[in-house]
Amino acid sequence: MQNNEIGKIICINKSIHKVLLSNNTIINCFTRGKLRKDGIVPVVGDNCIVNISTGTIESIEQRKNYLERPLIANIDKLLIVMSTSIPAFSSYLIDKFLVIAYSNNIEPIIVITKTDMITMKEKINIRKHVNYYKKIGIKVYYNKNITSLKKEFKNSCIALCGQTGAGKSSLLNKIDASLDLKTGEVSDALGRGKHTTRLVELLEINGGLIADTPGFSSLSLNVKRESIRRFYKDFNKKCEYRSCVHKNEDGCAIKELVKKKKIPSWRYNNYIKLLEEGK
Repeated sequence: MQNNEIGKIICINKSIHKVLLSNNTIINCFTRGKLRKDGIVPVVGDNCIVNISTGTIESIEQRKNYLERPLIANIDKLLIVMSTSIPAFSSYLIDKFLVIAYSNNIEPIIVITKTDMITMKEKINIRKHVNYYKKIGIKVYYNKNITSLKKEFKNSCIALCGQTGAGKSSLLNKIDASLDLKTGEVSDALGRGKHTTRLVELLEINGGLIADTPGFSSLSLNVKRESIRRFYKDFNKKCEYRSCVHKNEDGCAIKELVKKKKIPSWRYNNYIKLLEEGK
């Protein structure tokens, strides 16, 4: 009789698949030949059925999402870590990550860092951006809001993205001091150093899982131009033309809102730039 349990693949090293079971134990598994025969290739983040007796992965559950770079599945939340100084604040980069998150059915959460390194004038400018993102329904935290941030990790599979040096390691240390990450890029600071090839791995943190992979720092915009407007959720006004992309068309309701300053010019300019970057 089979002894099947539900688990999540947290690391794959050649043929060995580390699986985290519901009872919080980790076992090494191999895939069944049937999966390979059916052309099913498990990836980190996959929820699966494992046979405890034989140590084999019997099946892969349907995926919520699937990213090719980095290769990972079933991410629940994307923490967009954005510095205000060194590296400089970039609303364009935030908007790019927002589109990537929405297009992959991932909840985006913005985390602002290094506010102690900027002037009052710069803080006021950052606050305008933060208030607008909150207004359109996006969660925004400062890196001092640790109690609230910790709650986001509970029962969630999370990935971090943002510029190198934005403070991702420091943020994770505040959330879980036992990690004891050194200052620097998260993927390097986890004690594995720089390698030509690195394993994508999910690490347990504060009741959830976080993706240890350098790929999220430089996610590419793999989204079609005509789809980008759908992921600008504040651009939901009906224009004169149903297929309006809010760029050169006359009678565009979105361009009118920009003129009236109901939509900030920086937000619209980011959108136009992303249109040019889309497929």
